[in-house]
Amino acid sequence: MPHEAKKARLEDDVLAGDLASIVDSTESRDVEGLAVPLVIRCNEQNATVADTSKWIQDNQSFLERKLSIHGAILFRGFPLKEVAHFDTFVSAFSGWKDLSYEDSLSFAVRVQKSARICTTNEGRTGGLVFHHEQAQSPRFPSKLFFCCEKAAEKGDGGQTGVCRSDQVLHDLRKKYPEFIAKCERVGVKYTIYMSDTNDTSKGVGRSWKSYFSAVSKEDCERRMKELGYTWTWQDDGVLKATTPRLDVVTEAPGTTTKCFFNQLPATTNNAIEFSKVGEQGSGLGEGASGDGKPASAILPTQEGLNKCIAFADGSPMSLDILLDAKDICETHAVNLDWQDGDVALLDNYLVMHARRMWNGGFTPCRSGTLSIRMER
Repeated sequence: MPHEAKKARLEDDVLAGDLASIVDSTESRDVEGLAVPLVIRCNEQNATVADTSKWIQDNQSFLERKLSIHGAILFRGFPLKEVAHFDTFVSAFSGWKDLSYEDSLSFAVRVQKSARICTTNEGRTGGLVFHHEQAQSPRFPSKLFFCCEKAAEKGDGGQTGVCRSDQVLHDLRKKYPEFIAKCERVGVKYTIYMSDTNDTSKGVGRSWKSYFSAVSKEDCERRMKELGYTWTWQDDGVLKATTPRLDVVTEAPGTTTKCFFNQLPATTNNAIEFSKVGEQGSGLGEGASGDGKPASAILPTQEGLNKCIAFADGSPMSLDILLDAKDICETHAVNLDWQDGDVALLDNYLVMHARRMWNGGFTPCRSGTLSIRMER
């Protein structure tokens, strides 16, 4: 959808120093008078990574305040050219605890770049539907940093979409009040399927060994028990594991804003890939349906969805409602057209994100890295 340039709402507080300033951008969308994302541009051509780190330290309270209001901040024009620079940028935010990929419960196959930095997803189709990071698990981050090392060529795609989760909840509550009321009252349980080998053809291709940081079935079972999962080992060796009850709607910490905090829309894609666990190379890529349809056009059945998600009381969730929720996310979306060195900081409660497809075969034409932070 086209995006109009919107004015960023400026509160009385201002950034310290002259290194950077808030700017208007075509990559912001007006949400009730707020720019989403808020765009901050570096003003100094000769700024160094050390200058940037000092600027963050001087402005951390301001940036935290803005993040809790806007939900997303895009930093542009800062001197970030490699993973080490991004690592320094992230670590400049004092008091935020890292959630390493090894300890995370992300479905994605990722490559570790440093102790706190990893790639976004090695699978072509990972993250294509709007979602809150790891909200399908009992352990999730509060904040996400994305950095673009190399931007896609113009017209090749590869953007990252963001949308305000509270806006999605508002529309769903208005359209499906009984569904949302049950979500709030009952909660959800997710069922996942994993083999013992990573599969980079899938967006949900992480193995149970990697996902649960286990070297054996016994280790895996011990970890699942700690986290409250129930499980069975299928005859083909695939792990079928079900989460404890998780919230569908939650209040963003430090605010009174309620959000549609879950991975229900994304499960409409995940269910298809989970049905093919153990089949290497069977991810939801272009033409995966066998008739040339793009991944976005391949839909699960209600039966297939029921194997992956249900209300916490065991009753099924409507596929039609979740597909509509997926569309509602898109109506509230704005795309970040990455430039080299961009960093996006997202509040994982207030905004969902989604990776857009890129052109040019399986090798991505955009190189992105991710750092996941827990709350203080």
